[in-house]
Amino acid sequence: MLSSDISAFQTLKMSVGPSSSHTHGPILIGNLFRRYLNEHAKLPEFEKLRITLFWSLARTGRGHATDNAIIAGLMGFDPVSDDLEKINGALARVTQEGYLDLGVCCLSFEPKKHIIWKPNQRLPDHENGLTLTLLDKKSRRVLTRNYYSVGGGMIREQDEVDDGIAGEEPYPYQFAKKWMKYAHAEGVPLSEIVKRNTAALEHLPPDQLKERMLKIWQTMKKCVERGLEPEDKVLPGVLRVRRRAPCLFQDARRPKRSGIFGNNDICRHATAFAYAVSEENAAAGRVVTAPTNGGSGVLPGVLYACQYLDHFSDDEIVEVLFTAAGIGGLIQANASISGSEVGCQGEVGAACSMAAAAVCQLFDGSVSDVEYAAEIAMEHSLGLECTPMKGFVQIPCIERNGIYAQKALGAAQHAITLGHHRISLDLVINRMYENGKHMDPDFKETSRKGFGPIEPDLKCSFPV
Repeated sequence: MLSSDISAFQTLKMSVGPSSSHTHGPILIGNLFRRYLNEHAKLPEFEKLRITLFWSLARTGRGHATDNAIIAGLMGFDPVSDDLEKINGALARVTQEGYLDLGVCCLSFEPKKHIIWKPNQRLPDHENGLTLTLLDKKSRRVLTRNYYSVGGGMIREQDEVDDGIAGEEPYPYQFAKKWMKYAHAEGVPLSEIVKRNTAALEHLPPDQLKERMLKIWQTMKKCVERGLEPEDKVLPGVLRVRRRAPCLFQDARRPKRSGIFGNNDICRHATAFAYAVSEENAAAGRVVTAPTNGGSGVLPGVLYACQYLDHFSDDEIVEVLFTAAGIGGLIQANASISGSEVGCQGEVGAACSMAAAAVCQLFDGSVSDVEYAAEIAMEHSLGLECTPMKGFVQIPCIERNGIYAQKALGAAQHAITLGHHRISLDLVINRMYENGKHMDPDFKETSRKGFGPIEPDLKCSFPV
């Protein structure tokens, strides 16, 4: 797959929390299997459905609500358009009613019995694999299909051939070097190349292209605003993490000290806004993959801060979102955005790189500056592990989004100030993928290592 084959709306798309790979992806897999059953009416008779979750989906699936997600998908719920309360209540409903409506039929279904967790087994094509098996009344297999959730809410079936929309873009490229070459030759910013490619891939005229990205930006803004004024003060799950975005925002607006706590500090505002989005994601709210749910707070946190303090227009923000999407496409095509495959460097690290590039262009950085900003952010995210406590996208994930929002701003400032650099973004993305492949599997979204239970006498500013 070429980087240019990836539409901006494949990287930036509306999603449901808490995870693009462990929640959004399994909902889509459920949808896909449901459609398959409806399209193959001549299947042999079956009476049971067995769902088997492997490796990372099994290891952190309970914290990511993967069991609820696959059930919601099989029931026909769409992760973007359907009511969140109905989606998030799917497992409880099936558990209570004792049956699962697959469209073509209703099956007796007991989640504790018919969802199998295999954390020590891995399907061949990816760390995030699941199997759906139909059984007859004698428990003999009628049909078995393997699916993978490969990051950012994207899915594929085993042995599936990619026959998508590739090859229709006017500016094909694999690496940042050629993307930059096109921009220099045309005398346009990097965002314009991504816009032209996305317009061709999605068959959209310019006005609809802009309108669609504006909807993405509006979704991001609403997510920030919900996170700053949440109804529930404590996030769901056994960790009992209190929401901290409102406190961070109030302290940023009315600092009690000078220096690093000074007034109108964009880093403090970006942190608060990134927390707001990440906490909404952790609460299974509506977010935008950027490029994943796990890193979804960084890009909107940074851009909302820029608009809040520097009064950039929605049009200006929409423009640089295409640049951010282009960076995400480079990382997806040449490495990975899956935390279970390459660790958090592929999620929050990628998000930081995208945000740095967007901010750099927003503040009039050159094409070369934008690439440099993305390179700095990615380079200094290398080796970042993915160790969600008990499988929840809460500790350290929320805090990490806030910290890396600051890093994105610093990377953009550094690139614009210094300009010249010797390490390319292409090289850093290649090294990120190599690092991820050599990383201990227990540090890649498994909750096996990293952060254990919180000590009861641990003192901190915000109660957990």
